[in-house]
Amino acid sequence: MAVRLRMKRFGRANRPFWRICATDKRFARDGRNLEEVGHYDPLLGSADKIKINRERVVHWLKAGAVPSDTVAQLLAHLGLDAKGNEIPPRPWKKKKTPPPAPAAARVAAAKKKEEPAAEKKKEAPAAEKKPAEAAAEKKMTEPAAEAPKSDEAPKADEAPKERA
Repeated sequence: MAVRLRMKRFGRANRPFWRICATDKRFARDGRNLEEVGHYDPLLGSADKIKINRERVVHWLKAGAVPSDTVAQLLAHLGLDAKGNEIPPRPWKKKKTPPPAPAAARVAAAKKKEEPAAEKKKEAPAAEKKPAEAAAEKKMTEPAAEAPKSDEAPKADEAPKERA
């Protein structure tokens, strides 16, 4: 009989909990097992994540049980290799980056960075304008003489004109 140390999933949606079991490799993942040797709760702190019966795990490993890849990694955190030998425990990985700052703080920081750059851009074009461009710009800003409106709305007294 080919025995494996692997995990059975329990818990609920978004709240996983795994039991570490010695089982025949032909059995279903969450099916029958030979012996439960521990459990793994990934949402707890690093000291409480894994609880195993070390004596029984070593017994099964010495008897020829093969741990799954995931169980082998978990055992490495406890100081056991795939053959049941003692090794230095592997530390848990720490989170690589801190959580992002609140959105309001990020937006405020982005605005502060943009303000000095925007002021420099406004000053540079004003100094480089030629007199001809300045005069053309001045003409564009002056209000134009009002042209007579051809599309005046008809008065209430008059009947609308018929279109041909």
